[in-house]
Amino acid sequence: MRLEREGRDEIRRITAAVEKVPWTVNLLQILWTAGPVTLLGAWGGYLLGYGKAPTAENYIFFISYTVITGAAGIIANLAHNLTGGRRAERTAHKIERVIKSLPELLLVTRNLIVESLEGDARRREAAAMLLRKQDLSPEGVELAAIELLDDRDSARVIAQIDIYRRVGLHARIQDLVALYGETLEPQFAEIAELAPDATALLRQRFEGHAPDLRDGVPRDTNFIERVLAAIEGDDELLMTLQDVEEMLILAFELISGRKIPMLTFEYRGRWRLAQALDGLEEARARYRIAQATGLSRLKALTAYLAEQSGTLIEDAAAGLRADVLLERSLQAMDALAEQTQHLAPTLAGGPPERRSQLRHKAELLTNAMRLYKAAFSAYEAVGRSHALLLKRAERWEQISAHLGDEQTRLRLGPGRRGLRLREHIIALDDAAKAEVCKHLARHLGATGIEEPQRARSAHLERDSRIAVGVDAAKRLAIEIALALEPHIQLSRPEVQRAINGSNAADFGQLEPNLSAAAKAALGAAMVKEIDVDLSRTAESLALALVRHYRVDLDPAAKRFLIDQYGAREATLNMLSNYQASHSRNDSRNISFLSQRPPAVSPPRRDWYRALVQAKRALGSSKS
Repeated sequence: MRLEREGRDEIRRITAAVEKVPWTVNLLQILWTAGPVTLLGAWGGYLLGYGKAPTAENYIFFISYTVITGAAGIIANLAHNLTGGRRAERTAHKIERVIKSLPELLLVTRNLIVESLEGDARRREAAAMLLRKQDLSPEGVELAAIELLDDRDSARVIAQIDIYRRVGLHARIQDLVALYGETLEPQFAEIAELAPDATALLRQRFEGHAPDLRDGVPRDTNFIERVLAAIEGDDELLMTLQDVEEMLILAFELISGRKIPMLTFEYRGRWRLAQALDGLEEARARYRIAQATGLSRLKALTAYLAEQSGTLIEDAAAGLRADVLLERSLQAMDALAEQTQHLAPTLAGGPPERRSQLRHKAELLTNAMRLYKAAFSAYEAVGRSHALLLKRAERWEQISAHLGDEQTRLRLGPGRRGLRLREHIIALDDAAKAEVCKHLARHLGATGIEEPQRARSAHLERDSRIAVGVDAAKRLAIEIALALEPHIQLSRPEVQRAINGSNAADFGQLEPNLSAAAKAALGAAMVKEIDVDLSRTAESLALALVRHYRVDLDPAAKRFLIDQYGAREATLNMLSNYQASHSRNDSRNISFLSQRPPAVSPPRRDWYRALVQAKRALGSSKS
């Protein structure tokens, strides 16, 4: 009952932000203005103008005027509220619809992610989803361990550790870890290459740790970039189902009141130095985006191949390095090309279903090649962005060297001029929440995506059913991005970095059978549980200031970053030592390519040959 009451209050508050003042307040305002205020004003004006009180005839005139204008105002106000009240009800209904639907669609998307996989990959992905639940029971932990390790004895040990964790018996946990560590470590190592994220979660359970609501859930990196790229390129293959999941979580977080802090730095002062800083910041943003784009395209390619039947890739791309993604994608695409080349010559004398098999293989290879070309172009752009970054960094050094350290040191305390850290908040106010809910409600009503997937597509085959669900889910993610963009500017690189750097709220306790009010109350409570941790962001900014801008990190600046944002003192001291050593050596900017990107070669000739053979075979058999 308390959840229902708090949720209803939340929905009413959001609705009131766009529906303005209640009609009773407006009615009282009209009665007060048209009644006593008008009479007092008329009496005072007549007294000042004529030097005497109004006559009886004047009073009749003023009272009649007051009654007529007041009645007209009341009638107009009632007419407005007859339509405005219905509009408020419609707005409240849309908000309730979105708040109720988003958590359910999140569960549908997670089911789609698992359903699109095959074999052991499906079991591993389902186990990872279980292990992310903060309130998972020991039986659930045991089930997830069985799915991952395929060893009931080891799974039972991990479940026993979870039982001891719940009652705080850490001594027994240490006993079991010491006793079974040599048995379980090889099993963890065996599955780490296939499912690194799930392995890390299971290892935490074995060590007696569980997810904490205050820590939240790590986000899939660069998911916003992939969704925006799909919008810009009109190609939904550029995003994954994991990106859809992340967008649903982000939308429900912001509607529930999540506030995501964002740290940036800016310079105000000499225009040449400000211009150089803006240029260097733009180059750094482009370089980071180029690096992220290449990895995002490889993730999209690997996820696409994993979602299709008959490819060599079974697992989704979560937690894998770029070189591993590239190697797996090349192997799968080589196998697809070989299968296509083998099917093409046998089309003429083969059974009728072979034609559909060849068309399916050719379509898979065509889509995979399109994604591979996007990855190749993205990694080509990394080199160009890197060259521009070095050029802008050199210009910054030349200008700042002439102006001295006083102009480029980090300024603290009050004031606006100089180089300063700025803290911003990414959030939706009540009016923005209502607008986002209206936008999403229109899309939900037009597509009917809220209907259960099984009911809508039970008559379809598995691949077709998955395709229908995936297309609808990706269109929903695009609509979420379009709804949020006017309010929080998702396309800005600094906004994307802040969201990527923050952990998502854990909505694992939201069940489908809860009402919209209960979901609103639970969502608001869960986003409040997330601890605000800007320590890593502050350290990243300090690293950028020292390495790229050659700014002295003096003791006052270090103390400010430690006290205000929780940055680690050891990290800041290391950065100070780095700056001091490079100042003594008077070294120039070195390459920022600290992590060499994978060597993505142009699309292979065998892939083109396979597609040409398939096209000829399909054309000749048709004729």
